[in-house]
Amino acid sequence: MGTFPPDSSKKSILLLIGAWVALGLFGHGPWKPDEAYSFGLVFHILQSGDWVVPTLAGEPFMEKPPLFFITAALFVKLFAWALPLHDAARLASAFYVGLTLYCVSKAAKTVNAALLLVACLGYVQHAHLLITDNALVAGIALGLLGFSCTLEKPKLGGILLGTGAGVAFMSKGLLGPGLLGLTALALLAFPAWRSKAYLKSWAWALLAVAPWLLAWPWLLWQRSPALFEEWLWVQNLGRFSGTHEIGGTPDHWHYVKALPWFALPAWPLAAWTLFENKSLLKTKPEIQLPLTAFLVMFVVLSASALARQLYALPMLLPLCLLAAASLDSLPAWLRRPLDAAALWGAALLALAAWLLWVAWLAGWPPGVAARLTARFWGHVPALNAVVVVIAFLLTMQWLYLACKNTLAVRWATGVTLLWGLAMTLWLAPLDYGKSYDGVIAGMQRARPPGACIAARGLTEPQRAAFHYYAGIVKLPADADCPLLLVHTSSAKAPAVEPKWTLRWNGARPGDDDREHFWLFSSSAPLPRRP
Repeated sequence: MGTFPPDSSKKSILLLIGAWVALGLFGHGPWKPDEAYSFGLVFHILQSGDWVVPTLAGEPFMEKPPLFFITAALFVKLFAWALPLHDAARLASAFYVGLTLYCVSKAAKTVNAALLLVACLGYVQHAHLLITDNALVAGIALGLLGFSCTLEKPKLGGILLGTGAGVAFMSKGLLGPGLLGLTALALLAFPAWRSKAYLKSWAWALLAVAPWLLAWPWLLWQRSPALFEEWLWVQNLGRFSGTHEIGGTPDHWHYVKALPWFALPAWPLAAWTLFENKSLLKTKPEIQLPLTAFLVMFVVLSASALARQLYALPMLLPLCLLAAASLDSLPAWLRRPLDAAALWGAALLALAAWLLWVAWLAGWPPGVAARLTARFWGHVPALNAVVVVIAFLLTMQWLYLACKNTLAVRWATGVTLLWGLAMTLWLAPLDYGKSYDGVIAGMQRARPPGACIAARGLTEPQRAAFHYYAGIVKLPADADCPLLLVHTSSAKAPAVEPKWTLRWNGARPGDDDREHFWLFSSSAPLPRRP
């Protein structure tokens, strides 16, 4: 993974990164919005074996190619004997995040790049969710590693670049290979990249990427030309141009506003690297590559009609490569405030997390405990010895590593501590309000076994959750079912035909005014309970 900080052992750094990767993968249901529908696509593959057409609760879902969902399904098949299906599926995220960290370290030739990526505030939550963007980021990281090799080893670099572009393509469509392709062209602006070796690497990259670009689209076209066109023109080009508004925010300044916190602590370190090397930019390919990649990503993503913070994840990679390049030469005026923020920020927030959790568990002070109970929708805390031991060990790890005089280690271990406390002490109340299993269990108690349910107005995450927990799939509009499930965006009962009688209604904790579910029964006789 490259060189390690001189004042930290390799074993302790790898243990830190391993703990960061593992924390938050297990012990909670698929969270809305992205995890819920992602697992729905995985669940379809597990049930049907069909990986060509991504399908969500019985309906084709052509937003993304299936590589990440196939990977998750394979992990489920391997580990379903030991883990709940959704926890086993999240191992796919761990796989792709691990690949990303490895590629970033190799490209930078130092593990500090991976530590800075671990520390980025915008990366930590997304890296632990069941989302295809983790595979996209891994593909781009592999592509950047390929770029870093092309001038000295054009064959290896080209193969890595092409494979990375292929992984990115099969994860999220045209965006990933487009970013890498534009970066490849933009690098020609520098004399060092206008070489025969670099151009030779392009040929190897094209050979490596060709199977990825052709195989699945051809299979999809053979299955359904209409679905192929929806994927290509609506979900890829239409989403970027804005001709089809599908999620996201129509704000071209979105990333300018988000990156100052999303990319912390990488961006001030990257800025220092550029300032320190401003006179050497024309002669340092190791600086030219991440700078060019970041500028391409920033311009392209900002030009898109729709923006989300999630879409900014690829930009963290070149920023961390730049940031790692000058860690050893940071001036005191920059290093000291970043060190202090890492040390005291983690210390104060971790202390607050422990004290609030103890107060809630003990019920004292009563006012604090009551506010926490109200904030977490009536959840009743319980003592879990395993959880407390893990949280304690994370705190001890932080105390040991925080004294190390390395900025990257301090930030990484501080973020790991705070994320770890959230995913141990506070995981149960968070899951109580973010997953659908509780409200669906309530509906199931009011549903006669085996009774057919028609559904109206369910969003994509809701459809996935009801399919997973209750076996409800999309039915034809004229389906003759004795039960009807309706979703509304308020607690006001929906208008339905006179034949329907309310049988049950409910919502996730704290969601009464946003997501409410209503189960109606018709006048037709319902199956009897056994």
